[in-house]
Amino acid sequence: MSKTVLLVDDSVTQSFHLKLALVRAGFKVVTAADGRSALKHLDSEKVDVVLADVIMPMMDGYELCRQIKDSPKHGKLPVILMSALGETHDQYWRQHAGADLYVAKTADAQKLIKAIEDLVAGKKVESET
Repeated sequence: MSKTVLLVDDSVTQSFHLKLALVRAGFKVVTAADGRSALKHLDSEKVDVVLADVIMPMMDGYELCRQIKDSPKHGKLPVILMSALGETHDQYWRQHAGADLYVAKTADAQKLIKAIEDLVAGKKVESET
């Protein structure tokens, strides 16, 4: 049975390429353009991991992550934050958001897929950036 990734990104191009790579790796992919839409998906679909951009309209990835982690229903759901911003800029914020992993948007797709598989399997994954 394939696992479901909720891909949250306002960039149509970025979302398309990531979705394609994830589908090829055997994941079911549900997409949302911002954090608010992502929360609605969580209420209506079973999701195994959330992969979210940091900078989005309506609700950014940090706030989405905080709301997921504070939720009694979804608090254990793995969340991966993606950003084009540098490590130093994001370090404080992602720690306080509670993300399970942080990756650069330029991250290698195969390493990202492996990290998603490990998180879904309950393994601890370290950020490489």
